[in-house]
Amino acid sequence: MLKRLWLRQSWWVRAIIIFCMVLGASGAYYVKSYASYLLSPGELSNMEAEEVMLGGVKSHAELERQCSHCHAPIHCVTDTRCQDCHFEIEQDRLDVTTIHGRLPGVSKCQTCHPEHQGHDADLTVFAFPNIDHYAMTGFSIQAHVTNKDGKKFTCTTCHTKVRDIIETIDCVQCHSAEKHDELAAHIEEFGIGCIECHDGQDRMINGFDHEPIFSLQAGHAELACADCHIEKKYVGMGTTCSTCHLDPDLHVGVFGTTCEYCHTVEAWSPAILTQHKFELKHGNEEISACETCHGGNYTEYPCGTCHNAGEMISVHFSLGIHVIQDCISCHPTGRGKAVMPGQQVGEAEQIGQNATENTQPNLSAPIIITQPTEKPVQQQNQGPDQTNP
Repeated sequence: MLKRLWLRQSWWVRAIIIFCMVLGASGAYYVKSYASYLLSPGELSNMEAEEVMLGGVKSHAELERQCSHCHAPIHCVTDTRCQDCHFEIEQDRLDVTTIHGRLPGVSKCQTCHPEHQGHDADLTVFAFPNIDHYAMTGFSIQAHVTNKDGKKFTCTTCHTKVRDIIETIDCVQCHSAEKHDELAAHIEEFGIGCIECHDGQDRMINGFDHEPIFSLQAGHAELACADCHIEKKYVGMGTTCSTCHLDPDLHVGVFGTTCEYCHTVEAWSPAILTQHKFELKHGNEEISACETCHGGNYTEYPCGTCHNAGEMISVHFSLGIHVIQDCISCHPTGRGKAVMPGQQVGEAEQIGQNATENTQPNLSAPIIITQPTEKPVQQQNQGPDQTNP
């Protein structure tokens, strides 16, 4: 009786044991086959970037249950596994005319093309902000992130073939919709090769020679185009300093607009007079400081600062010259024999014969000029024997 009861109960025990073994084996097989899938951080992209199948599939989404297709043990995702399907990328890396041939760090595909972002994820969109476009091509995409209609830019917005970055880019398609007539005039004058001049920011790049029009050296080298070309006006701009620089108060309106006679393109200060209408070396020593004659006011130059008044009066009176306050009228260059206005040098000895006015001169009083200075001329050295009286 007891034996029959034990046999009946042992049958149920054996059935439970067998069931557990089958369930365990099935679970182990499932876990072994799909363990990585169960730990997947998200769905793979379903976007079809190529017209042909790569690796036997049209999109990454078809590989969602085949994690080992992309993930290698220990090393996880490697570029070699990506190239098993995208074999053309390996060739592109060796060609500097392609995007993968210029980009740094292309051995880590997931840096620019991160997966598991959902079925609708476009892997080229994720790559777009990760590219230092300016460092790679010399063209910044800071102003080309979002289009006028609010849509985000992708590589194919400008590049019809992503792999060919040297291909001519069609800028007109987008920009003509904004200012058609203005763009048409610009193309007629400068041509269709936009990136030959524009860098996507605010500078003209290699290919546009600004030098024949206006030099951008030294102090002008770092200026943005908009600093001079207000409201994007590029034609008919003035090329003189006064176009942008106002005449400073120190000039009091008497130095004219030929700034290069005193200032260089390096900087506005210090000012160094490179050409002077009055010979700076007209005595025993060359005048090196402007303040020697001008003091703090460049419109006044009292000659009595250096020349002894009594001596000058005596010399001029001996020649019959009694009006000598306006020195520059007879000594315009500071060198050679005195010349009265309108006379030639040969007539100098006649000076003073008709002067009868006995006026006591005041050499300490400044000579004041009230009109813009004339264009200075380079003075010729007239010889050591031709000095001022």
